[in-house]
Amino acid sequence: MNWGNKIVLAFVGFVAILVTMVYISVSTEFNLVEEDYYNQELAYEEQIQRIKNHNALAEKPTFNVDRSNFLVQLAFPEALVNEMVDGTLLFYRSSTARFDKELPMKFDADGKLSIDISKFPIGAWKLKMSWSDKDKEYYKEIAFVI
Repeated sequence: MNWGNKIVLAFVGFVAILVTMVYISVSTEFNLVEEDYYNQELAYEEQIQRIKNHNALAEKPTFNVDRSNFLVQLAFPEALVNEMVDGTLLFYRSSTARFDKELPMKFDADGKLSIDISKFPIGAWKLKMSWSDKDKEYYKEIAFVI
């Protein structure tokens, strides 16, 4: 093989690598952290108040991840469960929005809630808990890894 063929082969290899990189970069899914981040930023003062309401609670909810059984366990004090009007849990995955899951808060008689996370992809997650009673709204974020 002479040097002319080697130059052509190197050029073809370079173009192939370049085309591959362009294909990968075009097909990569880019997600913003939140779809409506601007509206959420405008309402963040209210969110700060919700966080302060949670921090002011005498008895706070507890959170546990059981990785061996793939369960997330929440335990709310009985007083909070009795006063709760509405509550939601958002399992948020910042890398891919399609894995996000929103669930209502439905407790058993002991004020506990167990969620099966066996179908969740392994990686970093945030649990965004929001609930309200007759007077106030509450919010808590918990980061965890499966």
